[in-house]
Amino acid sequence: MIIATTTIALPSSLQAAELRLVEYHQRNLAYIIVPRTDRKLPALVLLHDWAGLTEEAILKAAKVAEEGYVVFLPDLFGGKAPQSKEEARPLVEAILKTHHQQELMANIHSGLQVLKNVVEAEPVEVSISGFGIGERVASYISKSDMSPTLPYPLTHKAVAHAGAILKSQALHHSC
Repeated sequence: MIIATTTIALPSSLQAAELRLVEYHQRNLAYIIVPRTDRKLPALVLLHDWAGLTEEAILKAAKVAEEGYVVFLPDLFGGKAPQSKEEARPLVEAILKTHHQQELMANIHSGLQVLKNVVEAEPVEVSISGFGIGERVASYISKSDMSPTLPYPLTHKAVAHAGAILKSQALHHSC
């Protein structure tokens, strides 16, 4: 469910984008960043770094969206905003624990269902990536034996700190 829609002021080097705040899986919040364009765009699930779902994470996601992606930026920490890497470490470790794997995959699955309803997105094959710790979680998800339960095949992509897509590694899982 979309809660709010706004246009964010991005640096002049970036095109204007629409920022949508959505509520999804168990009342988690996420942002969807949609570049202004007339064509359908591929979708990318982008996972934030240790600081959580911050303004900096949104701006990084907007830079990635500028490359031609509808970006889904979920809150992996359920609203918690760690103030340091040390404070974030137990949150990340909890996400990566085996007994939390189903919850993590349910969260991603729910996010992919949200992307399915974004008219500007072409979610035939969705990419997943992250910044910092988010990249570690994205890699974990892409290698998980639960990945085939997702509604779309995932392609793991590495993203540079500046937001550029560096490489992609196709993960051919049939659903």
